Amino acid sequence: MDILDFSKQLPSWLDKDLFDKAIQTYEFDPQAKVNSFDIKAATQAGENFSSAVFRATIKFTSKYSKNEKEMSVIIKTQPVDVDSPEIESMKDTTMFENEIGVYLNVLNNIQELISSVGYKDVMCPRLIYQTMKPKPVIIIEDVTISGFDTPIKSIHEDFELSKMIVKRLAKFHAASFYLHDEQKIDASRFDACIFKVELFANMIYGYSYDILLKLMSNWEGFEEFIEPIKKMRANLHAKVCKIFTPNEGNGAFNVLNHGDFHFKNILYKMDKKFGKVEDFVMYDFQICTYATPAIDLCYFLYNFVSDKDRITRFNEILAIYHKQFVEALQRFGYLKQPPSLLDLQIEMLKSGHLQVQCAMLLYPFMIVDMSTFTSEDFAAGLNLFNEKTFDNERFKRVVKEELKVFMHKGFLPN
Repeated sequence: MDILDFSKQLPSWLDKDLFDKAIQTYEFDPQAKVNSFDIKAATQAGENFSSAVFRATIKFTSKYSKNEKEMSVIIKTQPVDVDSPEIESMKDTTMFENEIGVYLNVLNNIQELISSVGYKDVMCPRLIYQTMKPKPVIIIEDVTISGFDTPIKSIHEDFELSKMIVKRLAKFHAASFYLHDEQKIDASRFDACIFKVELFANMIYGYSYDILLKLMSNWEGFEEFIEPIKKMRANLHAKVCKIFTPNEGNGAFNVLNHGDFHFKNILYKMDKKFGKVEDFVMYDFQICTYATPAIDLCYFLYNFVSDKDRITRFNEILAIYHKQFVEALQRFGYLKQPPSLLDLQIEMLKSGHLQVQCAMLLYPFMIVDMSTFTSEDFAAGLNLFNEKTFDNERFKRVVKEELKVFMHKGFLPN
């Protein structure tokens, strides 16, 4: 079996009894019952390491309809029977509890607020059912039925699409900012951070940097960066984790961050006639965190913005985000002074070490073609996997330019 391949690992407890409870809860009908269901894997090997994801078609009856109904859902649960220390480490985290809490206590409030002021944006799929017994399970609507069926598999070059995405992110952030300030939600309870998981922190700040520095020492034109990166690495973990700690004091600029805001956690709805993105939804809220908006913005810059636009239109992108953020707050009825564009620029500077992290250790994994990896590559371990990921010409060209910017901004020590 390929590592991280959950397609043949259907848990026995994903059964009729579970689906009966889900439908009864969703329909508000304790007598509703499932007549049949068909379930299959919803991801391919290597696409997801924190969840096993399945798609199910459920046929059921309830008191609200004389005829049988049909519903398509996505089911997320913890992987089972996988011999992997990475998977074992995930079982000790609260990621599933975090996502369940976000769905139950926050996302619906955000969607209601956004819709109430006339925005048409749909932020995420609806929650159908959740439970922690016998295992953590989240069941959400399958939005592919509504046409959200186009994942983008690489960073795109369309700046108009980048603007569309960052404006949606600004509305999401503004809604959480407003609702938390009005004490209608407690966003501060969400503090997930993948970098705080010891095994992954060791992988990221240990093996990955070891491999990257080894490769860089043989790349032409990278000589000036080797020592600054080594110095930065010495306390990078602590600095990045601090970024995920909420700002304090009057007027503190904090929002609920998606926390893993990359193109693999977005589904697009396409205009079939013109081939343009018509709409999109976010999903996978396992590592939401209440802190500076720079977290999602750093991820956005290295996942949704072209290499050229990220460098040449950086300030323009922040201005677009901020304008939409303030406009949304005003629509919601926020009467205080909103964070300024200068405040946002300061947050981005304070979060510079996360920008470095995204450029060096996230970006290369977003541009790598996973189809070029074989089961033998996965089985060979992380060292070979990382080497093949880092050692490509696009990454080398882009990261060289990024490192120059980071040095000029003071993110890398002299």
